[in-house]
Amino acid sequence: MRKKVRKKTPLPEIQEEGLLTPLRRGQSAYVQSTSTDFRRFADLEYGPNSESSLTSHVEMAAALVDQAMLGRWMPLAVVYHKDYESAKKSFLLYHKLYFVRGIIYFLLMILPFFEIPAWCDGDLPNPCGDPKKYPLSGLPFIQPWISVSIQALCILVLVWSVCLQWYFLRAQFWLNRVGVYKVVVLGLMIVSTAASSIGLSELRGINISMYIRLLVPIVFSRAIRGCFRMTLRIVHTFLDIAVLVGTFVLISAWLATTIFSDTSDEFKDFSTSLLNLFVLLTTANNPVVWASTYNENRLAFFFFFFYMVLGLYFLMNLAFSVIYSSYKAQMAVEVAKRITARQGNLRAAFSLLDTRHQEWIDGATMIALFLAIGRYRHIPDVRARASRLFLALNKRGDFKIWSDEFEELCDVIAKEVERQPDIARLKRRRSNPDLHFVKHPFYNYVIWALTLSSLSIAIAALNVTGTVQMILINLEFLFGWIFVMDGVLKICVQGWKSYWRTHVNRFDFIVTILIVAVQATSFFYVDIRFWVTYLIIARCFRVLALITMISRWRLMGETLVYVIPATAPILALQFLVCSLFALLGMHLFGGLIYKDNPALEGTEYARHKFYAFNFNDYALGMATCFNLCVVNKWYVFMDAYAAVTGTRWTRAYFIAFWAIAVAFTLNVVVAFFAEAFTSQMEKAEKLKAREKRRSEEDLLPRGAALLRKKSITGNLPHRTAKSLSYYDLYEDIVKKT
Repeated sequence: MRKKVRKKTPLPEIQEEGLLTPLRRGQSAYVQSTSTDFRRFADLEYGPNSESSLTSHVEMAAALVDQAMLGRWMPLAVVYHKDYESAKKSFLLYHKLYFVRGIIYFLLMILPFFEIPAWCDGDLPNPCGDPKKYPLSGLPFIQPWISVSIQALCILVLVWSVCLQWYFLRAQFWLNRVGVYKVVVLGLMIVSTAASSIGLSELRGINISMYIRLLVPIVFSRAIRGCFRMTLRIVHTFLDIAVLVGTFVLISAWLATTIFSDTSDEFKDFSTSLLNLFVLLTTANNPVVWASTYNENRLAFFFFFFYMVLGLYFLMNLAFSVIYSSYKAQMAVEVAKRITARQGNLRAAFSLLDTRHQEWIDGATMIALFLAIGRYRHIPDVRARASRLFLALNKRGDFKIWSDEFEELCDVIAKEVERQPDIARLKRRRSNPDLHFVKHPFYNYVIWALTLSSLSIAIAALNVTGTVQMILINLEFLFGWIFVMDGVLKICVQGWKSYWRTHVNRFDFIVTILIVAVQATSFFYVDIRFWVTYLIIARCFRVLALITMISRWRLMGETLVYVIPATAPILALQFLVCSLFALLGMHLFGGLIYKDNPALEGTEYARHKFYAFNFNDYALGMATCFNLCVVNKWYVFMDAYAAVTGTRWTRAYFIAFWAIAVAFTLNVVVAFFAEAFTSQMEKAEKLKAREKRRSEEDLLPRGAALLRKKSITGNLPHRTAKSLSYYDLYEDIVKKT
């Protein structure tokens, strides 16, 4: 029978990892629980509350539905594994290692900051020679054996992770290309580490293992791999636009050489005109490059005007729009894969329940499924809701759940487990009516006035001496005790839990305690009294909380904090691109920049004293790449390295960096972040408007309860997740588009 079920439910296209957070014990993303119900949470790792394990078809189907509700899926290979329990444990352990793998990526990415550059052949502590001659980052370098040991430890963890994945996927592991990529990258890592341990990892001054490390987060991290895959898919679009822009610059360079070669050194020949006009397209040398030409001939303005308008404002913006539109199209593909995998889990669950292969499920089976789901995730009154869930799915009214109706199971359950109001929070705390003045707005105005007054006194105390300074410090002591009284009053009125829930109150409490502690210590150590001044100034940073008093600003701040973690994968992709160029620059140009280099005499690089921006080590290379991303005066670095290398081909490195890391990936990152923020801002505004409408409906009389109930059930389920995954962000952007 199991073989027949397997034929009916093919594996989804993507199944090597979960989409959101790994399976862990705790609160679901779609349900809010109170402390009294915490015992009812039982994750797949621990199984249901009953002693029976996930061996029945109903329990397996419940596990698949549970993962589909959370936006991820359990690979069907786990369900069909010959040893289901051990495969399930391996699957859960693999996902538990997500945090460890994140630490591995971090270690491998920061390791080059402390490794000795390949061009250095000396011993520690100055392996690159005189630090006064060769500008370095100043970070301490580590011994090569330490780097090899860290890399070997990372490899062991990654090998363990791959072995776990192979165990619960078995044959599906090799059918998926990602599994093969992981094995290949691990093999290269092992070979490079072994070669490093015996000193054979450097090929012509290039440390090959540094480049292999860049592949680890791309291959092993699903989020970064997805961004990398989408970026590769739009390379052809970028090349099409690059050919168009390149043709425009070539034609413009030919015209500039023909018209201005006799009157301007900047356009004396075709190669010089081509380089200057290309840099002008980035606005880095505007208007210096055509100032002398304009001084000789005022009509030259029209040439450069049309060049800038067509090139910068039309072609470059067109390229930006086309590239990001293609990227969003690839996001839609990723979202479709996620939906396909989710529906694959539901179809597999349906096949497990449809043991008679009659293409429908009866009410008793559905109720058993709801009860099994209730053992894994808390659903209030699951027995009472089971019949309502069944009727909500049974659209045909034949008391049978067909496969197309079953695919809407997650949406129906999500509405039923919609977040319930926390009764404990709705209960008002009884407090002394004599202290209600603390809640009055005038009291807050007084506290803010005292805070600003303490700030002015603290700043004045730093600029005076003698008796006046002692008087101001005594006033600071007085303000410290006023802040103590303010905290005590708020705790008495609000209660400790309510008081500590606010970030501003936490900040005030910690700083106030430190002020009192310093004041008490100052009676024994007089010199420590000046620390009160700095703590008073630090406490005044609470003025940033004024942003939260304006609802629009508070919503923007919350949305920004909410979006940043979901955009981390694409930011990591930009970091990896810059890392690649930093490593390449370190291996190509390491040691060429040093003070008193005769090749740099007369260059703008030496005139501005840009010696610290070089590729002598990895840290300085990343700082130089950051400046290249900003674009301003990037041609100065290009000209300097062309001078020290003595070849024009050096410019190809900097032009390639601008094309790939700035015009391509950075523009995608900026556009993605901007659209992610705007989409989530609009979503937050809609949620805020709905909450306001609900709060108004809660004030309606009992006669309007039916109307209120209809209005609530017609809306989408309330989002209770505290974090936003990158796939959720993709889906929101795709829906908005």
